[in-house]
Amino acid sequence: MKRILESLSLLLGMRQDRLYFPQEKQVCVFNKRPILYRDFSPKSVQESINELQELLKAKGLEIEITGKFDLQTDAAVKEFQQGNHFVSDGVVGPLTWACLLYPKLYRGQKKNLAELRDAVEELQNILYKEEFLKKQPNGYFDWETERAVKRFQRVYGLKTDGIVGAATWAVLLGMRQKIDKSFPQLVYFLSPQSWFVWQQFLMICFILLGIYYSPIPGEAPQMNTALATAYGLTCIVPFLIECLPLKQPQPKKFPLLEYAPYVLTGFFWKPIVNFLGMLFN
Repeated sequence: MKRILESLSLLLGMRQDRLYFPQEKQVCVFNKRPILYRDFSPKSVQESINELQELLKAKGLEIEITGKFDLQTDAAVKEFQQGNHFVSDGVVGPLTWACLLYPKLYRGQKKNLAELRDAVEELQNILYKEEFLKKQPNGYFDWETERAVKRFQRVYGLKTDGIVGAATWAVLLGMRQKIDKSFPQLVYFLSPQSWFVWQQFLMICFILLGIYYSPIPGEAPQMNTALATAYGLTCIVPFLIECLPLKQPQPKKFPLLEYAPYVLTGFFWKPIVNFLGMLFN
């Protein structure tokens, strides 16, 4: 089938030396390209393979230190990945390296506490440097460290469990973008559910502001009616705003200006409600 498809591509004039299939292309794009850095050389690759084999052997896997990424090494990597619930593809990427080099950390650990102190202190240094942890590193995984870990995980979209596993280590050690300091920092520490409630609260406040300070002549409704109207409009207005050719403000400089259209919605709440009533009737 593969040869038939390649022949068809040549007949159709596709200028490709080789037809890529989705699985092959995915491996080529994400796995076969090494992590590049200054002084990257064949020697550094050789040293990494030696280190990999030594680490796998230290983990109790049957492997010989050959300095070559051979079939035995591939099998050992896949076995290690499978045992740690990774995709067992034999590719030693950041997650696999993090799992090999760094232990899982969490509050209440009772085994190998002395051996884990260096890892905990390194974790705390990173969190302290980036202002997630407020106190000086001490090598003890206490409740303040757990809270700092959860904040970090929440900011970078990780599972907020306070456990420093391979994924959290990989992101801690550099697999991430820097936080945009110009955006309100409180946003980063809110859970997605809290952030949704906060957004809806702001929408309601701006709509109420428009209702009670509207320049259009007319009597403002009572508070309970205004609240019900504002809440109902928050379910509709976002979709209407997306359809209008409005120039969006820059949220980095003026994040609250994003809610300015809701004030206009409050100005015209009565025509909007009447129009919606006509549609449903």
